Amino acid sequence: MNPSEAWDIAAEAWDDFVESGKDYYRIEVHGPALLDACGDVAGLGILDLGCGQGWFSRQLAHAGARVVGVELSENQLANARRHEEETQLGIEYHLLDAADIGSHFPGESFDIVTGCMSINDMAEAPKALHGAHSVTKRGGRLVFSVPHPLTDPPVRGWERDEDGNKVALRIDRYFETGPWMVDWNMARLKYGWRSPQWKRTFGEWSQLLDDAGFIIKRIHEPRPRPDQVERIPALEDCFRLPYFLVFDCLKAPQP
Repeated sequence: MNPSEAWDIAAEAWDDFVESGKDYYRIEVHGPALLDACGDVAGLGILDLGCGQGWFSRQLAHAGARVVGVELSENQLANARRHEEETQLGIEYHLLDAADIGSHFPGESFDIVTGCMSINDMAEAPKALHGAHSVTKRGGRLVFSVPHPLTDPPVRGWERDEDGNKVALRIDRYFETGPWMVDWNMARLKYGWRSPQWKRTFGEWSQLLDDAGFIIKRIHEPRPRPDQVERIPALEDCFRLPYFLVFDCLKAPQP
């Protein structure tokens, strides 16, 4: 199954998951961290890759950015456009594979390119990153989030005590990277589905970014605050361990 088919199937459940607040990791942890890493975006032109139903595009627009979102799933994009009709934030959406942004948009036309937990789902992530370099202005940035490579290897599972409390996360096969199928089967979802994802180590992400012409400026490992964990106890696991990684990258100067 390719990504567009998977996310077409997921569209109804995904929109409910995000908009209802049941995706508390996104709403409370990695989404705000990604927006914070972008800095002051007021007045900036931003291209949001793999925008899905538009949640992060809307966060950027609410912060004052001029946002263009691209998404390869027709059903996800339909939900994004429906939200735009309701909110009127001026977001422009394109049905487009992120791998094709380099030929679709003029060179050096955006201040920042973003991706909210999306680039890890792309079959042609290297091409998408090269395209991001092409469409980013001189001195511009690429800011995106992915699952943390350390805690999202092919083998992972929580050891629990007799009461079901999480004791320690067992992980293995960190270096077994490449395509992987994710089973979306949490009870919080209206229904389940499967989608492809590409697992990469820290070193592989670094190599991809270097090959595309970006310099890693900073890496963020977001975690919830104690008051968030008190309000949503399910966040306690990513208070203890890093679940997400945010890359803040600069477009390297041309020689």
